[in-house]
Amino acid sequence: MSPAEVAAGPEVLARALLELEVQRFLYAEAQLLDERRFDEWLALMAFDIVYRAPVRVTREGTEDVAGPDELAHFDDDYGQLELRVQSLQVRSAWAEIPPSRTRRLITNVRVQPLDERDVRAHSNFLLFRARSETVEHRFVGQRSDVLRRLGPDDWRIVERTIVFDTVAFETDNISVLF
Repeated sequence: MSPAEVAAGPEVLARALLELEVQRFLYAEAQLLDERRFDEWLALMAFDIVYRAPVRVTREGTEDVAGPDELAHFDDDYGQLELRVQSLQVRSAWAEIPPSRTRRLITNVRVQPLDERDVRAHSNFLLFRARSETVEHRFVGQRSDVLRRLGPDDWRIVERTIVFDTVAFETDNISVLF
């Protein structure tokens, strides 16, 4: 082993540990949503969160995702997420009577440090949603998150961009969180 490879060893290990820590955070976050523990999930959001799902478009020769000032399925801040969480927990939420059963699969997590506190995490997701006995939906796509470390094993989501693989949905609502 060359001196350069030995010197790179601790850096490679630190990067692998960071990636593992971020993966565990994202898996735990998915579990909170699947278990309908929405208040605990909301506590993972930074107060200046940008939570956005731009619309997919088919335009030859350009990006296939709407830009920041273009149409989005949702473009929420913390206050809007707080309202969404509250609406999921009331008995009168027609879109969630009966409550959906969900399962989120988070895969292909890739982590890129941005600075000493922030990382960008790219991941793929599959969200299965079942309601009643006959209604099933699948949402598939990718997420790009900016996560901020506040302390050991203490992260907040500062930014989340959700890009769905589908252009049109076969559901009457998107009352789930990603």
